[in-house]
Amino acid sequence: MSEYFRKYIKKEHYPNHYSNLKFKTSFRNCILEALKRRQWKEVEGDDWDIMWAEKEWIHEVMDHTHLQPNQKINHFRNHYELTRKDLMIKNLKRYKKNLEREGKAEEANNYNFFPQTFHLPSEYPIFCEEFKRQSQNGESKTPWIMKPIGKSQGKGIFIFNKIQSISQWKNTLRFNQEAQQAEAYIVQKYIADPLLIGGKKFDMRIYLLCTSYQPLTLYLYRTGFARFTHHRYDNEDISNTYVHLTNVAIQKTSDNYDEKLGGKWNLQTLKLFLMTKFGQEKVAETFYNIQMLMIRSLQAVQKIIINDKHCFELYGFDILLDATLKPWLLEVNASPSMTSNTPIDFELKCGLLDDVFTIIDLEKVLTGNEEQIGGFDLVCRGTPIKLPINSTFTTYLGSFNNRQQQLKKIAKSTAIRLAQIYQETQTKAIDNGQKSQKEKDDKEKQQRSTSKGPQTIQNGINNKLGMQPKQNSMIKRNGTNLPALGAVQNKNTVKRQPLQNAVQLQPTQVQPLNSNKKINQSEEQILTVNQKLQQLTQDKQLSTFQPYKQQSQYNDVMGMSNRNIQRDEE
Repeated sequence: MSEYFRKYIKKEHYPNHYSNLKFKTSFRNCILEALKRRQWKEVEGDDWDIMWAEKEWIHEVMDHTHLQPNQKINHFRNHYELTRKDLMIKNLKRYKKNLEREGKAEEANNYNFFPQTFHLPSEYPIFCEEFKRQSQNGESKTPWIMKPIGKSQGKGIFIFNKIQSISQWKNTLRFNQEAQQAEAYIVQKYIADPLLIGGKKFDMRIYLLCTSYQPLTLYLYRTGFARFTHHRYDNEDISNTYVHLTNVAIQKTSDNYDEKLGGKWNLQTLKLFLMTKFGQEKVAETFYNIQMLMIRSLQAVQKIIINDKHCFELYGFDILLDATLKPWLLEVNASPSMTSNTPIDFELKCGLLDDVFTIIDLEKVLTGNEEQIGGFDLVCRGTPIKLPINSTFTTYLGSFNNRQQQLKKIAKSTAIRLAQIYQETQTKAIDNGQKSQKEKDDKEKQQRSTSKGPQTIQNGINNKLGMQPKQNSMIKRNGTNLPALGAVQNKNTVKRQPLQNAVQLQPTQVQPLNSNKKINQSEEQILTVNQKLQQLTQDKQLSTFQPYKQQSQYNDVMGMSNRNIQRDEE
């Protein structure tokens, strides 16, 4: 991750910390350096989060591999619909015809940014007819360029202006229709009047990142570079590849190659130079047309490319300007070279890749609504995005790349947002914990209150059987009116004493007795047993522990001595 994100965002605030991410790649150039700068771990097996793979791996392995939800890979399954030279022209032509068929002639006229092209060997007769027609119109010296459809870095490319040259080439094995492995080529009308700077030809390499085809989501990188030849342009010398081809792989073998500069100009430098020569409005229009050219190219294959949430693609567009500043699309590279030949080129490509990984957002820190991330600007989300009317720019392509300032700004705002989310999450977790604990306590309390004891269960059974539950005889104890311990005795051993007075049937109000006063014998007979016990407990003499005295008095109260006398008499 960018050093600014690591600086401002705390470790515990990351939804997915960068130290947990793993990558896999077979490249050993700026790609590996950019991956290691983000402090991701390199692995060899299938347990990876992002893989920067070669095109051949996609064709051979990806269709037979199940990707995990968290895994990302740098190619769409059928990316060749745009990046193979013959299929790119085929899809652009088809899309243009569909627009014309739908009555969108104005939009169809915008698809005039690719030169006249034929596929060989399938369209060889058609090409011969077109070549003869142009020869009759006085265009016999118009050169044509041949390109193999499946090669890069300028391999197999040559230029011709005579049909005899192609006839001799046709007789070789590459065009032998009987051969089972005939190599396919495309032939294009050569742009003979390219824009020259210092008498040398150049083209531009511009980067476009596609994260989704449904909806079409595109990010355009502000910085690119112009690749110059190391020989002065000569339209007559068509056999010298150093004059006509700007590929670094070819130019670096030239004797005039400058290792210090690498034959490259920064895109901003190129734009400023063109402004001094052609004016700001003309150059701004040209760069806006370049941006729309790239968007329209992907719109032409939008319905053909298999959209996959695991995939993204970094395209390298090769664009040529003619003498009138009209942009021409030469080709689209699915794997643009990430090998640097100068220190400036190294930092440009490492910064480019770092911004690509930031947009992919494996750490899950972005909102997805950002219009600029590093050096990338959002140019399409479903439909092309236009800048405000009062803006001084029509496109940010070729303008100053303020990726450092922008990354610092977005890192700070992201850190604040993630800290708030983390705090809200912690607060919510505490509240949920307290709520769950309270619910648990209430549930346990309810279970205890509704739990059935043995007697309750028995009563429930009796109710079902229609039986009345047993009524337990309970004795009320009001104050000190305790039940007589000897009131309930065996009938055989206790003789009932005759009631001496009817007053005994009436409830008697007992007044507090003074223990110092002696109670008369007649009053003593009238007192009930409970009253005698009350008197006994209130006696100060029994307040101290006197077991024998208490026992004798208790026997007198309960009539135990009388029972013993009666028993002796009997």
